Amino acid sequence: MSRPKRKKRFKQDKDIVIFTPSSEDISVAHQRSCAMGILPGSYTRGMGNLTGCLGEIAVNAYLPRSRYVGDEIFTHDIVYKKQKVEVKSKVCSGRPKPEFSAFVNTKKIDVPENDVYFFTRVRRDLSYVFLVGWLPAYTLLDEAKYRRVGDKEDSGFAFKSNGYQLTIGELNPPDQFK
Repeated sequence: MSRPKRKKRFKQDKDIVIFTPSSEDISVAHQRSCAMGILPGSYTRGMGNLTGCLGEIAVNAYLPRSRYVGDEIFTHDIVYKKQKVEVKSKVCSGRPKPEFSAFVNTKKIDVPENDVYFFTRVRRDLSYVFLVGWLPAYTLLDEAKYRRVGDKEDSGFAFKSNGYQLTIGELNPPDQFK
């Protein structure tokens, strides 16, 4: 698959980069998501796979000369300048705000198997992928709050899985990763 022209696919809007996926991108994401099946511990029962795969496609397209490895390596999704990049995506219905959550579903860990976490939000209708930011893995472990299933935010939201949580506003902007 050849890389699309960047001008037409990416738009910078403040600290967020907006990616417009093509029908081919959505088709590839669907194929990858079906091949994954339902992952152990998935509270969405596999329904989040398409969101995750489309986020990976967007980040791979955004980072020049990056290489997608997610179908052969399970500790990270992309290699970019010798860095192992793990893409984390959530579904959304509109433009993400700085106070929205960035979350890594995982057990409590001391040593990450990747170098960077890159976060996206994928619009529910698949029309846009918002590249919202990134953090080095060790920085995320140091700065994020570890949440357990059932923990509640002030808003009343209860976490459905264990993992590290911080806000989008605490991330480095996407354009600072190049």
